Amino acid sequence: MLLGLHLWHSAWLSFLLYHGAILVVLARKNPHQHARRLVQGWDNRIGGGAIVFGLAGGVLLKVLAPRAGIDGAMIRPILGTLGLHGIGWPLFLAYHTVANPWFEEVFWRGRLADDSRRPVLNDFLFAGYHVLVLMLFLDWPWIVLAFGILSVAGWLWRQMRRENGGLLTPVISHLAADGSIMVVVYLLAR
Repeated sequence: MLLGLHLWHSAWLSFLLYHGAILVVLARKNPHQHARRLVQGWDNRIGGGAIVFGLAGGVLLKVLAPRAGIDGAMIRPILGTLGLHGIGWPLFLAYHTVANPWFEEVFWRGRLADDSRRPVLNDFLFAGYHVLVLMLFLDWPWIVLAFGILSVAGWLWRQMRRENGGLLTPVISHLAADGSIMVVVYLLAR
């Protein structure tokens, strides 16, 4: 992320490198086990709540964006410098929304699984990785708030995986989060 976004100024390159690195790490130890866990662990008892939790990310962004100074005039130039314009922008939105949650969950909650009920370093590392993206758009007080929210999200998705023994519930919740956030960003950038 650091190289792709901040050095090469390419959102596509950033995510392709990030997802490629995840694939390399997964290939080194039990890749089939991790792939199987992606489609296991749906829990009907909490599935709806998990989806609502994910959708809350977009709602929260929509509510807080004006207070954080996020609007189209601010977002469009940044997206443009990252190569997100024209047909590449909606394609990136679709790729990020559909692919990213699978990659992140299989890595952060699958490969780096931790069954602790307490917050662990991994929850904070997950949130910290997102700071590399958020620092392009937010001032530090908002980054601190986002870091806290993302740490809780990482912890909660880890608990879903721990309870259900698979990654499908956190993946679907993460899909709802990424999808709702990308819709809000798209609407703000218009």
